[in-house]
Amino acid sequence: MIYKLYFFSKVINHNTELNISKVFIFVTISFFSFSFVSLIYGLINFDDPLIFKSHLVIHIISSILDVTWIIKVRNRINIIIGANKGDKDWLNPYITSLFHVIYMQYKINQSLIKP
Repeated sequence: MIYKLYFFSKVINHNTELNISKVFIFVTISFFSFSFVSLIYGLINFDDPLIFKSHLVIHIISSILDVTWIIKVRNRINIIIGANKGDKDWLNPYITSLFHVIYMQYKINQSLIKP
């Protein structure tokens, strides 16, 4: 998911002026990586409850950043493909929240294959 969001952001930043900040991308990837590593460390040291409590804060911050990034990419894709709410190509926020980049790629592919 993180790689595909990075890829989408890179394409968006390269081809439009609707940039997603490189600092935001770096911070989000850093928090995601740190969250993932701390989760692994917590699973290895399962008997220490303090690790899980401290990981919870990191995971919450990482999750908020991930969701924000997904929303930024979704909104920009909707703008780029010219989709409005209710259109066939519009990225539904509820489906996007469930299927993330898989749904985004599906909708991009759909908009490219228009008859």
